Amino acid sequence: MNDDFQPLDLAACYGADWTGRLISYGTASLLAPRRLRIGPSHIALICAHHGGPVWVESTTLCSHPCVIMGHHVSGVQAHLPEARIDDYAQSGGHVDLYRLSPIDRLSPTESELLTRILIRHFIGRQVTYDMGGALLSGTRLFKRTRLLPNADLNELFCSELVAAVLMRLSRLNRTNPTRYNPACLLRQLVREGSYQFEREFTGKEVLAT
Repeated sequence: MNDDFQPLDLAACYGADWTGRLISYGTASLLAPRRLRIGPSHIALICAHHGGPVWVESTTLCSHPCVIMGHHVSGVQAHLPEARIDDYAQSGGHVDLYRLSPIDRLSPTESELLTRILIRHFIGRQVTYDMGGALLSGTRLFKRTRLLPNADLNELFCSELVAAVLMRLSRLNRTNPTRYNPACLLRQLVREGSYQFEREFTGKEVLAT
């Protein structure tokens, strides 16, 4: 891994297109931590692969081929962090990086488990995107009722993937990961003290190699 990223870093993505702004402002909260009052429109996570960092996400909107599968994917996929940060920066958006607090950092064994879960299980099994769950996670009341569908780990939207992984690694209490949109998930992690804001990427930085 290079100096810019650590395993289980979270990338909070702020898109500048109308879809990104709709998600960010639709999940806004005046009661949230100041930096998260306007929430991210998308979230991804970092793991180590062949000695370097890869950005893993569930999306249908990336134009790059997955660096693991070698072709375009609609669902869980991996990319170089620099490429995805540049995608947001070039379109007028930005990416905030959040990092586990020092007492919550992964051990080497946990980092290896994280990579196996993401690369072998979710990407290797070609887990697809959960559009229905993504729409339900943006509701304010329905997602808190018993009518919320059970989690299906064979199809996942972005924050559902991140929440499921955090639960598996005991960095988030077990519950239905479908209830979390990107803003809701990150606010809870910051409030609980397990994650801290690390830095903002606007595309002007020179990343370590």
